Amino acid sequence: MTARPARFWLVSLTAAAAASVSACTTTTAPADPTPPPVTVTVTAPAPEATPTPPAETAPTDAAPAPAPAHETFTMPALIGVNLQLAQDQLQALGSFVLDQTDASTLGRVQVLDSNWQVCGQDPAAGTVVPVETVVVLASVKLDEVCP
Repeated sequence: MTARPARFWLVSLTAAAAASVSACTTTTAPADPTPPPVTVTVTAPAPEATPTPPAETAPTDAAPAPAPAHETFTMPALIGVNLQLAQDQLQALGSFVLDQTDASTLGRVQVLDSNWQVCGQDPAAGTVVPVETVVVLASVKLDEVCP
């Protein structure tokens, strides 16, 4: 006797399953030729509405509403301050848009902010700026001198 391939068994099982499912179906009786009864509702016409006086309109020369004020803060003096503490001060004032640069022009990245001191800032101390203003802090490592 020769062994049959697995594909043969898969096709055989699929055909058997389809045959058993089709044997389980039922037929429905023909539809009843009598249509269902129809209900008709008649409503009386609505009484006539009395006209209402027009509402008063606002004057057309009214001033437009003022634009919402931007939240601002006064830029603190941060030169000479530890970079981490400078960031904390700015965030306490509502300023979260910060950019940090290496003041030595070596292009280093400030990984541990508490190891750096601020040498320059933009905007300048005392400037009133919106909270969405980008604040740039230039810094060097604590053991270095600001350029």
